[in-house]
Amino acid sequence: MERAANDLCLTPSALTRRIQRLEAELGVVVLDRHFKPPKLTQTGLEILEKSRTILSSLSALKTFTRGNTDPCGTFRVGLSHALAQPKISKVIVELVRKFPRLQPSISNDVSRNLLSRLHAGELDGALVVLPTHSAPPGDLEGITLSQEPMRLVRSRTSAQLKSSISTDFFRRNWVLNPTGCLVREEIKTRVERLGAPLIVAAELHNPDLQLALIAGNLGVGMVRASLLETHSLRNLLSTIEHPNFDFSVRIAFFRARYLGAREQAALEFQRILVKHFARLNSS
Repeated sequence: MERAANDLCLTPSALTRRIQRLEAELGVVVLDRHFKPPKLTQTGLEILEKSRTILSSLSALKTFTRGNTDPCGTFRVGLSHALAQPKISKVIVELVRKFPRLQPSISNDVSRNLLSRLHAGELDGALVVLPTHSAPPGDLEGITLSQEPMRLVRSRTSAQLKSSISTDFFRRNWVLNPTGCLVREEIKTRVERLGAPLIVAAELHNPDLQLALIAGNLGVGMVRASLLETHSLRNLLSTIEHPNFDFSVRIAFFRARYLGAREQAALEFQRILVKHFARLNSS
């Protein structure tokens, strides 16, 4: 009792009163005082073991919330459909190599929904595509990884001229992402501003299929310049120059707030993404 009191910086009498209060609160006898010195009762021994378990869990909880230990468990990442391409797998694999106890949970969605899920606490981070002129959410931590122009494309077999300033190309069918895509909404706004309804021939997230349908003269569409420059169908497509469809997109990564130990994973994922897009932009 004296050693225990010294460890707790208490007097023996103060420690005795604490034990008495514990016994009164639990309604049990912890110390058998028929012995000199008193010894733990069987109930006292069971309470001791349970208390050690509780204190161990509390210590682990404090370590987890301090964020100074390697992150483990589920790390929830959302990818915009436009960016869910094989190359991005290298970024995820590198993150897991850095934190082997981390278990990524990857999902696809349109950028607007990904940002909403971040706000709702359903994701830890999201890689999104936004029109450059749109304001990024101010209540999320984030970084712009790349900015690139969009290219308006048609099939080379189309009878329309390459320069469409004086033509009604925008009245043709469009091949676009489904409703909810911010780039699609931007195109819709610009088409309607020219006095025509948006006529959609195909709406799907797969950019390869989109370009294949455009190359087959099903309609016109818009694609990121970097994708068009390296795509296998680029020789079957031609760009349309039109001032009303001259805009760029921002590729950005946003992370949720108050991630605890997962903050390390989010920051490392962001660092790897910065390197990844720097290599893409320099190639």
